[in-house]
Amino acid sequence: MKLTYSILWFDDDEEYFNSLEHDDIKDGISKLGFDCSIKFVTDADDFLQESPFKDYDLILVDYSIDPGNNQYGQEFIKSVREQEVLTEIILYSSHGISELWDAAKSESLDGIFFASRQNRQNIDKLLKVAKHSIQKVLDLENVRGIVMAEVGSNDERLSLIAKAAFSKLTEEEKIQQVNKYIGYMKKQYNSFIGDVDSLTDSIKIDDLLESLDSTKKWELCVSLSKKVDGLNINDKGDYKTEVLNKRNFLAHGLPKKLDDGALKFMHRDKEYTFNDAESLSLRESLQKYGEFFESVVKEK
Repeated sequence: MKLTYSILWFDDDEEYFNSLEHDDIKDGISKLGFDCSIKFVTDADDFLQESPFKDYDLILVDYSIDPGNNQYGQEFIKSVREQEVLTEIILYSSHGISELWDAAKSESLDGIFFASRQNRQNIDKLLKVAKHSIQKVLDLENVRGIVMAEVGSNDERLSLIAKAAFSKLTEEEKIQQVNKYIGYMKKQYNSFIGDVDSLTDSIKIDDLLESLDSTKKWELCVSLSKKVDGLNINDKGDYKTEVLNKRNFLAHGLPKKLDDGALKFMHRDKEYTFNDAESLSLRESLQKYGEFFESVVKEK
């Protein structure tokens, strides 16, 4: 799972979908620490083109897809399960829940949730199932994967920001910045990796960025913001404290499970306690900085 919660919604009534409170759905998912992406399809062929459906965290299917042609939602859900995909699925209808149970039973479908077609009830069920599915996968390894992937995406954004700001410096300032970060690397690693030493007294920002870790890329952008007007890179807070330091514990620390189920990490003689609240806080910080860095990239 990534930091985006992806929903596939299949209903032949586009007017119904447009009547839903989309902001309520996205806000509800956001409170769980994830962005929300919804793809709505009204046609059976479009739905089946999404096979094998592994890109989605939740699928909603209307029961009465095309009764005139004897097409019902459970048949399409069966096509998902035949792909050996265990994604959470909601089958909904304006009919009674008992009819939905019978429909699922007719196709021997397991692990299906049922909901009313009524706007508010459907959204409430969606958010409950989303919370359920998110909690199931938020073990340590999945959270580590999410954090590493999102920090990697932010590394790319910070590199773009740094390149744009670097281009606005004088040649002398460019050389000073390159030499400064070569010095930092020498102090950190006590040696050079590859051809980094050859960058001394150069203005090769691309080559320098390839050699910088996530923290140094952030610090370079902060340094450049002091020289480039309008680059308010730390307006949202301290990315290093809120994200990168915690990422380092998850990536390099040794976890010890506590009595309350939380995990205590030790790394470089420091400790970090990771629990449900901290997991949510970290995901929210990743959302915040990812959106912010992306906006800065677009401005540049």
